[in-house]
Order: sequence, then structure tokens, then C-alpha cells
Amino acid sequence: MKPCRISFCGAGKWVRAFHIPMLEQRADRFAIRGFYDVFQENAVASAAGKYHVFSSMEELLQDDETDVVLVATKPVDTHYEATMRLLEAGRNVILEKPMTYSSEQCDALIAKAKEKGVLFTVNHNLRCSVCLKATKEVIRQGHVGEAVNVEITSPRSWYDQIDFSNYAVHMIDQALAINRSPLKEVMACTAHRNDPMSSCGYGAALLVFEKLPSITVSLLPLPMKQAIADEHPYRGYFRFRVTGTKDSFAIADLSHIPAAEQLLCRSSYYFDNAEPDFTRPEFVQSLDKAWYDFFYESWAGGAPLLVSPEEARNNIRCAELITESSRLNRAVDATNMLPIRKECLI
Repeated sequence: MKPCRISFCGAGKWVRAFHIPMLEQRADRFAIRGFYDVFQENAVASAAGKYHVFSSMEELLQDDETDVVLVATKPVDTHYEATMRLLEAGRNVILEKPMTYSSEQCDALIAKAKEKGVLFTVNHNLRCSVCLKATKEVIRQGHVGEAVNVEITSPRSWYDQIDFSNYAVHMIDQALAINRSPLKEVMACTAHRNDPMSSCGYGAALLVFEKLPSITVSLLPLPMKQAIADEHPYRGYFRFRVTGTKDSFAIADLSHIPAAEQLLCRSSYYFDNAEPDFTRPEFVQSLDKAWYDFFYESWAGGAPLLVSPEEARNNIRCAELITESSRLNRAVDATNMLPIRKECLI
């Protein structure tokens, strides 16, 4: 199949640290075309003398050698305008998460993509986390009996003015991928309850669905290292913990995304009574499959998107509900959530 030619609108440090290496590792599927940034020095740095530098947004919009544009502009408030311009021009778009700060803006982008008949998705790369895959596999196989609660916790070592939607949206996306039944109620607290999601600080939320399990997500201040070494260090730093009627399971994510080998050699998870079977061939084959691998299958072969725009939009709506619940200091009904496909690709 022909390579997918990707250009970037926004060319900061995250593009250089994550996107470029990921694409260059997949040179049989992707070809980087070029970079545009309002700060041209960012585009020049990302191009590194190997790729094209667009002198203006207009040049990018009219470039016939670009198949897909990835929007990675900062701050998040710029996502909507840049993405809408690209969609109106009939461009296929990958938008860096979080989609926007407003579910209404998300709805407008989804409507425009449908009107123009273009491919539109959001880069929720941690949908491919080995920890998330392991958690879903444990629940699928019934190792814990009926899963009653899943806890997704992220320890952070800084405080105040945290862009809640920018980081916690990872956990929200994972939560809504684990439980595909309709979200019914949200109860949450944040450090700065009267501030918007962009600056509400640390927080935690209980998400109650039509069907079990309920899911708790928390972005809380915790030390990144233990003062005293522990032969079971993961007990204090579980990223995912599943509590069920027969057993419980936990897996850590301290290295951001553990390698598949850590899972298969049983070195990075904790199980109370038994050990889950992670040898199912289909599961093992999925461990090294990254977000861009799924996207190429969608672009080149018409496969379902790993993250549909409706799912990415529901993440933002859920973040809105979290901040609303915190402000009101009570549970709120999960209104205005879009229906999504029942199956999850991983």
C-alpha cells in the first residue's frame, strides 16, 4: 500500500519527542511531508533539514502532497480554529488530545468532518497502553469474577494550575474504553473547584455506568519514588487496579507504557489469589500495536478508527461533568453524552 503523507500544524517539543520518531519507525506506512507553526523556528527545528517547512497556513491548506494533517497546536484553545479551517478545506485531520475545552466545539468539528466526508480522529495514544490492554483482558477472561470497580490513578510530582483536561483526559478515555455501557452519574472533586478544567488542579472522580464496573479516576499528588525501597514497589503506585467478586488485579505504569515483555514475564503486575493468563494469541499480538498502526489501517483500508471523534468528544463532556460536580459539590447526571459503538477495538 502507498504511504500516508502527514504534515503538521504545530511543531513543538511533543511533535519532535513523540510523533516524528513514531512515524519514522513506520517508514513503510508513513511519510512525513512537512511542518507549519506560527513560530517558524519550531517548524524549522522539527523539519531538521529533511522535511518541508510551510511558510503559512494557506500553503499547508493547499498542499496536494499532504494526505493527512496532524494538529498539535498550543494552547488547547487553538485546537478548534485550526482544525475547523482544515476540515472546511476538505483535509483529513488527526487532532492531538484533548480535542478542545468545549463539547459544543467538539460537536461542531464532528459535524464539519461529516459534511466534508473526511477522516477525523484524535490522538489518544494511551488507548494503546499495555496496562489498559492487560486490565481489559483480565476483565474479559473473568479472572476477578465480576469486576465491581476499576481504579485508574496517576501520581504526579507537581501541583497547582494543572491542565486537568490535558492529562486527566487520558484516564477518562481509558475509563470509557473499559466500560462501554452508558455513563449515568459523575461525582468528583478538584483542588480549585471554581476554575475551568484547564486549571482546576488535582482531582478525583467516581464514574457510575449503567452496568458494572464503576470506575474511579484520580490525578493526585504522590511521590514518584519511594523513600525506602520495597520489594513490592508497585503496591503503592498502581496505575490500574481491578476489584472483583473473586479476586483483584493491579498493574503499574511508572515507565509510562510498560513493554510487552514486562507483562509476559510477570514482572509488573500484582494479583491477589491467582495469575491471569496473558498467552491468548490475539492478545499477545496486540501488545506491540501502537496508535499509528491502527490509524494506518483506517486510512489505507477503511478499518474502524481506534478512537472515533464521538468517543474523543465524550471524554471532553465527561471532563465538563467532573468540573461541574466539583463546583456544585454533589453528584451530577451524565447528560449530553453521545451514543458510541458498543465494541472496543482493543
